[in-house]
Amino acid sequence: MKNEYVHAEIGEEVRFISGYYIIDEERRMGHNGRELLVVIGHAIVDNSCCGQTGCRYALVPGYIVNWKSHKNDQGIDVTDVQPIRDENEQRTIAKNLQANEVLQQVNFT
Repeated sequence: MKNEYVHAEIGEEVRFISGYYIIDEERRMGHNGRELLVVIGHAIVDNSCCGQTGCRYALVPGYIVNWKSHKNDQGIDVTDVQPIRDENEQRTIAKNLQANEVLQQVNFT
């Protein structure tokens, strides 16, 4: 099974109802003889009734199958990825990322 990851603009602020997030970088990372796509960013909640907070996160769309294989209808690059469903593998990847980055969350799509 493969998914499509639509690349976002690095450094662009994306607003949501209670704050915003920004993607700081996209990284290609070796793991188990394959290459992962890792997106690092931060989110800020600054417009919430509950107060203010933030976090630094990593999003792991999966193993790269075909890097920037095509553009979507809006002209944005799309990479084909194989999602990581195995929970033990997810834990290992998250642990490796958190050993080298300050991250409050590691999410898999």
